[in-house]
Amino acid sequence: MFNRLCTRRVASVFAGRAVPVRVHARVATACVRPYVSHTSPQATEDAVSTHAAAPPSPGGGRHAFARLGIPQNLCTQLSRTLPYIKEPTHAQAELIPAILAPNDVILRAHTGSGKSFAVLLALLAKPRIIFRSGNAGVSALVVVPSNELAAQYLDWARTLIPASVVDSLDTVVQVVVRGEPLDEQAARLRGKPPHIVIGTPTRLLELLALDDGSKILGIGTLRTLVYDETDALLQLPGRFPTMRERWRHDVHRAPGLDLLNRIMQVRPTFSGGDAYAPAGLERGNRKGDEARPPEHVRRVQYKGAEKSRLAPALPRSPKSPPLQLVCTSATANSVLRHFLGARTGWLRVMLRETRMTSKWLDMTGLSAGRNAGILPKEITHSCLVVDEKAPGVPEVRNMCTASGTPTHGPPEHQVDVALLEGLAYAFALQGVRRGLALIPARWSLARTIDALRELGVPACAVGAPSSEPVLFVLQDTSARGLDMVLDHVFIVGAAAVRDAVHYTHLAGRVSRIGPHSSGADRPAGHVVTLVRGVGPDAVGKASSAEIKMARIYDRLGVAPQPIQLQ
Repeated sequence: MFNRLCTRRVASVFAGRAVPVRVHARVATACVRPYVSHTSPQATEDAVSTHAAAPPSPGGGRHAFARLGIPQNLCTQLSRTLPYIKEPTHAQAELIPAILAPNDVILRAHTGSGKSFAVLLALLAKPRIIFRSGNAGVSALVVVPSNELAAQYLDWARTLIPASVVDSLDTVVQVVVRGEPLDEQAARLRGKPPHIVIGTPTRLLELLALDDGSKILGIGTLRTLVYDETDALLQLPGRFPTMRERWRHDVHRAPGLDLLNRIMQVRPTFSGGDAYAPAGLERGNRKGDEARPPEHVRRVQYKGAEKSRLAPALPRSPKSPPLQLVCTSATANSVLRHFLGARTGWLRVMLRETRMTSKWLDMTGLSAGRNAGILPKEITHSCLVVDEKAPGVPEVRNMCTASGTPTHGPPEHQVDVALLEGLAYAFALQGVRRGLALIPARWSLARTIDALRELGVPACAVGAPSSEPVLFVLQDTSARGLDMVLDHVFIVGAAAVRDAVHYTHLAGRVSRIGPHSSGADRPAGHVVTLVRGVGPDAVGKASSAEIKMARIYDRLGVAPQPIQLQ
């Protein structure tokens, strides 16, 4: 497929000048960035060098992002369209150079630290793929867990690349999610192959099922594959899974894992190789979930790869560049790293042989030798409990941790009006300007919004026109990676909380870097969880829901603060 090298000339869209580029006979890679600059592109030496960052302008320019490898023209556009972003966050300062370098990456960083935005900046800074025929190809594929996060990427791209630069983003970024006809999305990919494709795993699998699905997504030639919110996409069982959890993982694989497995069947990665039991495990003292599993558990996990029906890592070929695999999440724990390194060998970190081809970046402090902190310290956490001392008469109180009794409330699929009354009370009491209510996935979004409006709360769906004060309402399953300017997040019901990992991502919707903050500075934020309490016959006792919340707070190292109730 790839044979002798040839020399051809790739014309710049804006400058109209021909730039000589050394390319493979089938695919050329030119640093063509018509969406960020009117200047002529720089040429790359060969296909492998497409992973090198474009050099900043002499002197580094006035923009801090130029020092990370982002082209000066894109930095200028960033300053013009998002002037409040003056300095990269710590996570961005680590992630951007890592993506621009020829290696695989796993990043764990706090929610709201700009991981997804850094991914977009780095991918826009990478060169385009130009085939020998002159047609462009897909350079990067970004897989996200929800339509909302995909739309957020598109909004960022349009902000960075306004219509005055490019009328249509189709040649730069395309989003493929359910909600639009499959054939229309496929036709757009065929007609205008974008630099970056962003999609959910279910829709990407549907595209791959087409006769030319692999071609239009560029599976055989793309340079970078990003799994944003990796743990949500792969849905791996915990450190000590039950037999049922292991069975569900093997038999009913998550769409994100199925997609990654199909890509790994045909593409080698930079750090891929033989599965090695210690891969992904840190040395030294580890804390909490990072503690290394016992020897017999590691051996079972290692041998389990034979029964997992997952593709083995392919060896790298000198005839074609490897695929860069980038995985990011606020909760990328040892289970994920062990799966990628020890069970599959797709992305191996913490090994001597992969120290130049993979990076493990931990910005949370959970690794050995750092001060642990899963959630940003700027977030205040509270838990309100809604008791029902008499039928239809809810009463709100702060959480207690006394002996538990079964939680009193309606079935999980029904909208809990008592909890919504408690939410309306807390909304008014806290003086919320911009809040987000996260409700269980089984609740009706429309019914919840209608019920809140009847209680006098200015509620609306995310994305709807609004004015302050406002309370946006969203199901908890769609909250991953959502970036909004908020001062309060309300988590409604124990079913929305689920567990400590899910709570981490829900709570991370607040205290995010935005127009009123920059660099490593975060605004203060408040997360209020509302759970059901006890019924009339168990007044004074703690419900099982608040006992669950106490355990989650303890696991995350969070001290919940009581709210002054009037």
